[in-house]
Amino acid sequence: MRPTSNAHVRFVANLSPESAFIINNHHLEGSDSISRHGVGLWLGQDEEVAVEAASANDQRHVLSVPTQVLDGLSGQTLLLSILRPALRRECLSVIPPEQELGLLFDLYYAKIDVIFPLLKDEPWEKHGTVETITLKQCICLVASSDPSMRPHLRLPHHDGVLSQMDFRARIFAAVKQTLDLGFIADKIVLLQVCTLMSMYTNDEDFGVLSTHYCAQAILYEQTLGFHVGWPDGKAGGERSRRIFWCVWVLDRLNAATNGRPTVMNTTDADKKVMDSIADQPPPFKLLIHLAELLEDTISLYRPGTMASTKKNKPRTFEELIEMASAQSLSGSLLASLELFYLSAVILQDRSSENQSSSELQGFYAMRIVAIASTQNISSLIYWPVLPYAVTVAASVAYRSLRRSATAYSRLRAFTLFQDTCKILDDLGETFLSARAMARLTRDTMQGVGRATERIRRDSIKALNSAGDPTAEAIVGENTQESRDANQPQSSQLSRTPQPLGAAPSASAAVYTQMGPDLFSGYTGDAEIFDNFDPSFDLGRADAIFSANLDLNTPYFADDWPVSAPYTRDVG
Repeated sequence: MRPTSNAHVRFVANLSPESAFIINNHHLEGSDSISRHGVGLWLGQDEEVAVEAASANDQRHVLSVPTQVLDGLSGQTLLLSILRPALRRECLSVIPPEQELGLLFDLYYAKIDVIFPLLKDEPWEKHGTVETITLKQCICLVASSDPSMRPHLRLPHHDGVLSQMDFRARIFAAVKQTLDLGFIADKIVLLQVCTLMSMYTNDEDFGVLSTHYCAQAILYEQTLGFHVGWPDGKAGGERSRRIFWCVWVLDRLNAATNGRPTVMNTTDADKKVMDSIADQPPPFKLLIHLAELLEDTISLYRPGTMASTKKNKPRTFEELIEMASAQSLSGSLLASLELFYLSAVILQDRSSENQSSSELQGFYAMRIVAIASTQNISSLIYWPVLPYAVTVAASVAYRSLRRSATAYSRLRAFTLFQDTCKILDDLGETFLSARAMARLTRDTMQGVGRATERIRRDSIKALNSAGDPTAEAIVGENTQESRDANQPQSSQLSRTPQPLGAAPSASAAVYTQMGPDLFSGYTGDAEIFDNFDPSFDLGRADAIFSANLDLNTPYFADDWPVSAPYTRDVG
């Protein structure tokens, strides 16, 4: 948005000392470049130009700086000033050819923009070249996550098709450079770019950059004053409210997926803005209602809140669909949004770390696996909610496997654990976080298998020592089972997805169907997990899986399996 000469481009709150100087300045009294608002003033472009000019005049009298040392208002060195045009051209050149760009655009508006209309009816004709290309790069960054786009990920100066992670990393680096060097001046475009950049989760710090750009988007939203209803009653009001809700939803998603506090407080927003949910398109309205459910869930994890705090029964997903009048939404989009819903209700049914997952959590985790199964996953939206939901399901399965008191419950949890690992393996081609979690899940399953076999061998040795005649039969049966586990059917291998650039998928023994007596004779986790190989960091696994079910725990890079020895090749 390029402001006209009368556009109000900066908001100054009443509590700011600057507002008092502006009001008392006799040169500005009655100026059309100031618009009063309930909580402050809007300054026009003419006012900003005047202030900058006055400031520049003052500086010329106080300090003389050679023009060859500084680059205009940016205050950058001469070397960077010389390099800026070349850097700008380099950043803007990182964009797919027209045909591939068109396919990525079509997918973005068919899947993403329907439920997250950040760029709906975008006034492309009003943007400059830098703003237009950067927004297009961000669209490519988000849309390229979809597996159907893998054959179309091409960039100039690179032969052949790039992998999803390489393609997205190059796009991300170009946009990051554009932002860091200040090539974009339009704050609304900056807000939109930062919002889409926050959906990039393939940094090794797992969410640090995502959280950074989420915070930047919130900063621009507050600077523009969308939360206090600007512009009110003017052209663009509908757009500003829609963008406000996109950032508000993003803030809640970031809090859940990255274990961060929410930044935007609804009590700071104008009532007209908060009441504008009803004006949003039905699919987006459903997403906002889901974010409200997540907001209620987050409140259960704030410091000082007891785990036993009474929880209101959440509305069913169908009730939320009816509230949003989103019944006509396609099945694949509803399934993607249901993953969001299921993650929120799993977290809302808060359980103690030392207890098994609740029956309700187990049911919702199985529902997540059913939706994200290998048969359905390609039709879903590939956004951060997808790997996060499967990770939450894996954490529910782990806690049940770790804490259940019966062999039947442990076997059921182990089967669910296997299923989540297969899905995370597949998602690992797109999301680095999914790849790391799949690796940790596989290592844990292998640890369980080794522990149960070690216990079985010890029991056989005890029978041999006691002269039990059945020992030889048990040894023979155990040998045959081990041989069968290490030589699975080819059909099983073909169904095992291979993550891109990582070690081969789980060993044959991990994906082999286990019999109903796998955990029989073991009480709780005392015998299984206490017999894990000492080289396996069980405390790290406990911490990571627990963090996925506790929003009080932020994700630190040192806690992630990507930095552990057994996942060194993940990145």
